[in-house]
Amino acid sequence: MWYRLNRLFFRVLLARLLEYRIEGAPHEPRPPYLIIANHTSALDDPLVAIAARTRLVYIGKEELMRPWIVGLWIRSLGNIFIRRGEPDRAALEAALRALQRGNAVSVFPEGTRSLDGRVGLFHRGTAWLALRAGVPVLPLGIAGARRAMPKGARWPRGGSIVVRIGPPLHVPKVDGRVTRPMMEEWTERFKQAVIDLLPPDQHSLPASETRLAEPIGAGSAVTGRSRARDA
Repeated sequence: MWYRLNRLFFRVLLARLLEYRIEGAPHEPRPPYLIIANHTSALDDPLVAIAARTRLVYIGKEELMRPWIVGLWIRSLGNIFIRRGEPDRAALEAALRALQRGNAVSVFPEGTRSLDGRVGLFHRGTAWLALRAGVPVLPLGIAGARRAMPKGARWPRGGSIVVRIGPPLHVPKVDGRVTRPMMEEWTERFKQAVIDLLPPDQHSLPASETRLAEPIGAGSAVTGRSRARDA
């Protein structure tokens, strides 16, 4: 109930502040599954929540716990927290357990917001999680959120946002060791699936020109917020 009230609150609030639409909702599978999306704005978390028809478990940076009242609210939604910039295997294991319990988990594979709106480096932790769980991965492309609320803005500036939901990627379950080549292959597949849902001005630059938003450690491969399944 608490999660649904939060989702309804953001649906009403964002509808008053800006224009947004969700495309491709029929693609959403039944939990458990992973949602992956590009990350350019603080609006991305509520937009993912609105786009998904099920309750999600978010993996988010520990800094979201400050101030305490915000941290209390976020923790009440059942989220998983990581220390950004540090390896955090415990967070990945917690996310894996959430998937094994039948939850849907939301991840931003870039691990931080892009400063120029283009898709940045996808970290391998998301691929490790998907391969260990063997669950479908649902790609989302969020277009226009950075213009509506860029990094540093305290309030949305208005504008138009489109959230496109692509067809799920079916990932094999790996019971043994997940190798680096496996992770690299699926990381690239995930990244391309998200790029395919975005306008050209948000596509990645060539590797020689790519500018990452902020340094980020391997542990932050899984970042974002997500929530747990309805009982």
